[in-house]
Amino acid sequence: MTDATSIVPTQVLSGVLSDPTAMLFGLEEFSVLRVDRCGPRAVKVIIEQIARDGPCPDCGVLSAVVKDRPLTRIKDLPASGQAVELWWRKRRFRCVEDRCPRRSFTQTATAVRPRSRLTERLRDKLASAIAGSNRSVADVAAEYGVSWPTAHKALVVAAAHWLPEPEPTAVLGIDETRFRSVRWLLDGVTWRRSDPWMTSFVDCTPGHAGPLLGLHRAALAAVSGSGLASSPMRSGGGSRSS
Repeated sequence: MTDATSIVPTQVLSGVLSDPTAMLFGLEEFSVLRVDRCGPRAVKVIIEQIARDGPCPDCGVLSAVVKDRPLTRIKDLPASGQAVELWWRKRRFRCVEDRCPRRSFTQTATAVRPRSRLTERLRDKLASAIAGSNRSVADVAAEYGVSWPTAHKALVVAAAHWLPEPEPTAVLGIDETRFRSVRWLLDGVTWRRSDPWMTSFVDCTPGHAGPLLGLHRAALAAVSGSGLASSPMRSGGGSRSS
């Protein structure tokens, strides 16, 4: 299969329509194949990458031999006050290196991370909209048509880049709190006790205000030892509990 199977003729892609449309759309790696009205204030946009070859992720050999051209739905920002139903016509290449164990691979782009269904600019917008206002995660997620976990993850990833690396912790304070009453849950034919404990990690270094370093939704026995290192908190060398 070659690029001759594109859904619009080549002369349209390189003509007057394609370049201004792609420029307005703002994804520099892509050309706009087609724009259709799909609602009163919604458009369907089909894009493909300008590059017609790509390197195999295993062996690095460039290939332009197209195996197929699947359409993938991608979430993106609104454009000109209209919702965008974005479809990416990807190229799936055959690896031309006989000794490579990977027989095929899909074209990738910096605008959409591998295995993702969101553009990077939408991730950035979700994070800045939540962090830069008093709006809830649910409110921002609903505006951009994504789930709560997707919006929250975008905020967490962005915050890890925005916030500076914390100072090492000299004295680590650990506290356990029961945040609700004990519950009994039916597990098959037996009842199981549920203890809703929360473990808090606090910087107890003398002279500090004692900021909260992290929380773990479990009792201390579940996060101590090897589990402490994988808990969602950071501590410096030489830490001790108090």
